[in-house]
Amino acid sequence: MAVLHPSLEELDRLARPLDASAREVARALARLDESWTIYVRPSIGLDVLDFAAVHDRFGVCIVDVVGWSASTSRPTDDGGIERVSTDGRWTRVPHPRTIAGHHRTVVYDQHIALPGDPIEPTPDVRAVVVAPDLTDRQAFCLLAHPVLDGPARSVAVWGGDGLHQRLDELVRGDVDTQCRIETLDRLRSHLVTAASIGDAPRPVALSRNTRLIVLNPSNRTVRRARGAAGAGKTFGVAARAAKLAEQGRRTLVLSFNVTLANRLRSLVVDRCAESGADPTLVTCSNFHSFCEHIVHDAELFGFETTARPGSSWTTSMVARAEEAFERGYEQRYDAVLVDEGQDFAIAWWNLLRKHVVEPGGEMLLVADPTQNLYDRRGWSDEDRMAAAGFTEPWIELTGTYRTPDDLVVVASDFARQHLDGDRLFVESAPDRTEIGCRSGATNRRWIDVEGPGDLGTEVGREVVRLLRDHPELSPADVVFLCEYHHDGVTAASVIEHAGYPVHHLFSRNPDDPRRKRRYRFWPEVPSVKGSTVHSFKGWEAPVVVLGIGTDRRSRRSAYMSMTRASTIDRINGCFVSVVNSDRDLASFGASFAGGLVESAVPTVP
Repeated sequence: MAVLHPSLEELDRLARPLDASAREVARALARLDESWTIYVRPSIGLDVLDFAAVHDRFGVCIVDVVGWSASTSRPTDDGGIERVSTDGRWTRVPHPRTIAGHHRTVVYDQHIALPGDPIEPTPDVRAVVVAPDLTDRQAFCLLAHPVLDGPARSVAVWGGDGLHQRLDELVRGDVDTQCRIETLDRLRSHLVTAASIGDAPRPVALSRNTRLIVLNPSNRTVRRARGAAGAGKTFGVAARAAKLAEQGRRTLVLSFNVTLANRLRSLVVDRCAESGADPTLVTCSNFHSFCEHIVHDAELFGFETTARPGSSWTTSMVARAEEAFERGYEQRYDAVLVDEGQDFAIAWWNLLRKHVVEPGGEMLLVADPTQNLYDRRGWSDEDRMAAAGFTEPWIELTGTYRTPDDLVVVASDFARQHLDGDRLFVESAPDRTEIGCRSGATNRRWIDVEGPGDLGTEVGREVVRLLRDHPELSPADVVFLCEYHHDGVTAASVIEHAGYPVHHLFSRNPDDPRRKRRYRFWPEVPSVKGSTVHSFKGWEAPVVVLGIGTDRRSRRSAYMSMTRASTIDRINGCFVSVVNSDRDLASFGASFAGGLVESAVPTVP
């Protein structure tokens, strides 16, 4: 028997119950051998699948179910599907193979593929549509129209014959290769089902700051909170989402950062487990992926939108999502929570307020103006904020629970001396010890290079030096942060040449689909990690190596990079190394590194 999450006996716990056809498929999949794990109605990002069958050798098979009969559904000449309503009218409906193909792409891009893997899904991630109330022939005639293109063409079609007679062939496909266990394990951790509700673990102690975010005793519908790096903003958003799920409220959690959405999902699942809340009630995504999802789903239901020639992908996708809403498409949530709000445009917030949150629903934004890399000015304009629904003052989150005390001092000094605009200075939280936060010293190093052209090489050399000089460190402890892809690629090459594994999102090719690379970057992979500063927001590491360039935003990026460092017990501290190419910052190096500043050997062309 296969392992089902949740089990057949627990299917009634699902937030979206299975119909009779899906229950039939669940019972059939349960007959697979014990090497298969079947996830029932798993939530994965913005999508809810019917089933995901996972095997260490054969990979992943996504199974979508249609409970259609031959008399109530028919194909159209152009490859579409129509279904008859109770009043006898035939209406076009989204094609199941298109939906299943989309699910396959999402699972591959966001949870299986690594940055260097092929763009298109590989055979170890498959999708099938099963129509248990039709014969195999009927299902094929209805659904296997050759006009379909793109991801839909790769989706297999099965009826009830194959489900009951050739089940192993249905889920295995033609795959006979060993899949990467580490990527399958990562996928398993993100296939969130009602089975995620288990024995409640010991609750994590909530800081004063987190409690300010989690509790809403006055039932305010629109709130805003701000705090410096490490103040508990992301943790608080996740804990508030879990509290709302405990109340049975459907919640959307958004970030601007692609990679942060996965961290938010993990935190939400952990917090839901503490109270027994259903984590499938919480959806975590970055904002532009959410807009893309809206556009895709709206078009499936006939709400066409217009591409914006000459506009960037991000600008066009937001405009098309708003157009879909204006045309009548709806997808609403009881609550919408926004992390890293300083990266959001107020226009995006207003779109969410108008079209996404239920009338009278809850909205929360948390922000740190010191980390405002995109120069969003709306959040410091009280008139614009009042027009966006903010009638209460900011909830002020004081102190950091991440950054060691000695690093707090130098990071704050750096912000005071070298950043302009809105700033929140880092300081130690007064209750960090009583809630069990670690404290330890930092090992800091400052290296000046002749110019930006030497950054990548020297960042890579510093990573190698740290790993060689400190055997207590492992590659998984280390992250290097660069502003530009060419520097990141150079640093990764130096580290790999020294024999250390590197997991990074950098590419020299500007035509490379870099957004996909960000989806495929996982900060918990057991290798040295390489990322842009933007994509590492919300994450932390015990060893941080950063390169400071000479652009206008470089200093703010440097401050953000410094505050990613966190203490771990195994080394009782953390490491921060700065590779600097900005001559105007050279004088700060001595105070950062305790008096010792080094100059790198110039890179030989």
